[in-house]
Amino acid sequence: LAHVRHASRYFVRKAKPHVQNESHAMWTLVLHTLTLTVSLPSTRPHEAYKQTHVHMCAPTTAAADVALESECAFDYVPLQQALLEEDFLTADQITRDALITLAGPNAVKRGYVYFSEVPKLSTTDLSTIERLWNGASGGKFGYSVQAAVFKTKRVNGDYEKFFDRIGWKNDEGNLLRWLPEKKSNEFIYELDKAPQGHLPLTSALRGTQLLAGLLAHPAWESDEFANVKVK
Repeated sequence: LAHVRHASRYFVRKAKPHVQNESHAMWTLVLHTLTLTVSLPSTRPHEAYKQTHVHMCAPTTAAADVALESECAFDYVPLQQALLEEDFLTADQITRDALITLAGPNAVKRGYVYFSEVPKLSTTDLSTIERLWNGASGGKFGYSVQAAVFKTKRVNGDYEKFFDRIGWKNDEGNLLRWLPEKKSNEFIYELDKAPQGHLPLTSALRGTQLLAGLLAHPAWESDEFANVKVK
């Protein structure tokens, strides 16, 4: 830009008198345009960043700042990344895998969690999971959110009302089907479309004992999760 200014002064100085005014105006316009072009990245760098890194805006959510604490050395980075990218289908599966790991070797061997194992799940780990879900969804998803919905006067501990309230039922009143492929899955994985408390999922096709244990876990009684606002 300094070279351009020098060239403009030289050009105007060497120009004939009758064209100096026009030349000066032209170079003033060129310099003004170049100044704007050079200045934009330093004044609003986030605009250019957002255009080329659309999904990378997600780390501004609270989930990006969650301390990934675990009592069993579980790696929560994949869960954090999936939630920051709003890939809630993947995040839901990772959460299930985490619960199985937290429940111990027997649960890992069988591939699922017994309801009797839920009270022993690490409060530290469940809190980490909850902070990630809460942070990435703006408080819309999480076990503590589901627990709060379950206790509302409208639901009052009634599972059928609870399933209806968080969108786990279809128009016929039956529980939605979960399938590995998203296109065949009846649950909702879009943040703006899903009801509050819709995710994460817990199977209730064979009874509600596992779900009951998760909703009643002591982790949700802490001050951090005890005052969830239900809309």
